Formats: sequence, structure tokens, C-alpha cells
Amino acid sequence: MVARELRRSVRSVKGIIIGILTLLGAFVASLVCVWLEGNDRDTAKIASTEAYIEIKKAAIEKATGDPAFAAYAASIPTSLLVFLKITVWLGPLLIALLGFDLMSSELQHRSVRFWTVRTRRWSYFTGKMLGLWAIVSLITLVLNVIAGTVAASRGYVTVGQLMTWGVRFWLVAVIISGTWAAIATFISSCFRTPILSLLTTFVAFFVMWMGSLIGFFVRARDMMETGVQKDMAWYEYLYPNTYDTLLLSPETTKVLTALGVLMGFIILANAAGAALFQRRDI
Repeated sequence: MVARELRRSVRSVKGIIIGILTLLGAFVASLVCVWLEGNDRDTAKIASTEAYIEIKKAAIEKATGDPAFAAYAASIPTSLLVFLKITVWLGPLLIALLGFDLMSSELQHRSVRFWTVRTRRWSYFTGKMLGLWAIVSLITLVLNVIAGTVAASRGYVTVGQLMTWGVRFWLVAVIISGTWAAIATFISSCFRTPILSLLTTFVAFFVMWMGSLIGFFVRARDMMETGVQKDMAWYEYLYPNTYDTLLLSPETTKVLTALGVLMGFIILANAAGAALFQRRDI
């Protein structure tokens, strides 16, 4: 099933169009990241190396509220870090466009009956979800290779940095995209009409993003009023992209916690979607 989904996504007109648009977007985003890196380099010429790192550390700490992560991430090339944020932010949009009809089209045309002779419905559902996850992971890999190549050609990152930070950033994006893929597949299993699945997926993703955005502004307001950086609210942790900072943390405990929560989201969404799909496909 995973191989079938990969072939179908690569060969379909929708997959080709999305792939072309994604590559164009990746190239533009890479140029933006390189431009930001160039501005950072200009700042570094004005200040000493230590002062430059302190400036980056202060900016990251203000954005994340995590001093330990800020100290750790201050040495990361700006171009790679910004591209990671862009990749993680655009991931839900890509998954929604690729996966909105993943199960709804099967329910609409009842085509799964031709497959259940050789496989169970929960296995079929899981294979579809993993196929979506795999194709998004492949696209993300291509995007990271493009961004890394552009940054390396300008001399902003070394081969060693690409092999360490680049690989780690890709793994972070892959783990988070798996959560979105599981949620999108679950939503798709709730509808027999693909357009309803698409609209619901966009609405659900937007609501989750708004929850995270509201939490950010609340914490920013409290920070301005009290001068104390508060922890994230519980509803902010319902937004998978929130975990990118935790996955990049130098603390193993935080990384494992974030990984466990995201895998829990994937397992829960996949189990609920498979159970719902089995009941609806009758």
C-alpha cells in the first residue's frame, strides 16, 4: 500500500503540479533564507563574533522563551534554521492538498472492496497514511537538499553542517509531518465527498494554528506586563508544529518527550481513523 501510494502520488497530475509548485516555492524560500543569512553576515562584520552570537541568542530566546535552546541554537546557520521554520509551517498545507481525498474517495467509490480480499481494512488505512507520510518526507528531503545546496554554494554552510544540522532538521520536519498526515487521513475517513474533506481539513488545521497563535500573543502580553516568560498553555501543545523547538532541544528528555507526544498523536489518529473507516465502509 505504501509503494502504491508513492507511485500514485508521483504519477498523478495533482502530484506533479503540487511537486512543481513546491520546488518553485522551495527555490524562492532558499533565496530568502540566503538573503537573511547575508544580512546576518553583514551584522557580524559590524560586531565581534561573540557579540553576534549574543544577538542571535537574545532573538531566539525572545521568540521561544527557552534560554537553553537559545544558547544551543545561536551557532546554527540562520539560513538552515529559517528554512526549517518555513518547511514546518508549510507542511500542513502540502499534506492537506495531497491527502484530503485519501480515504474519502475510497468511501465515495467503494473501491476498497477490491483490496480487502488481500488485506484488512485497518491495514489498508494504515498503508494509505504511511504512503502519504512517505511522499511528504520525500518532498521534504528534496526541499532540504535544494536549500542546503543554495546555502552551501554561497559559502554560508559547510558540508559538515549540512550533514549534522541539515539531517536533523529534515528528521524534525518528517516527524511533525507524520502527525499532520495522520490527522489529515483521519479527517478524510469522516467524509464520502472529497471536497467536504478538503474544507474540513483546512478548517481543522486553521483552528489548531489559531490556538497556537492566541497562546503566543497571550504569553507575549504577559511578558510585556510582568517581564516574566510564562510556559505555553495546554492548548498550544495541540498544534504539532509547536514541537519543533523541543525536538531541536539539547536536552534529551525534552526531545524524547516531544517525540513520544507526536507518536502518540499519530497512533491515536490512525487508530481512530481505521476504526471509523471500517465502520463506514459497509
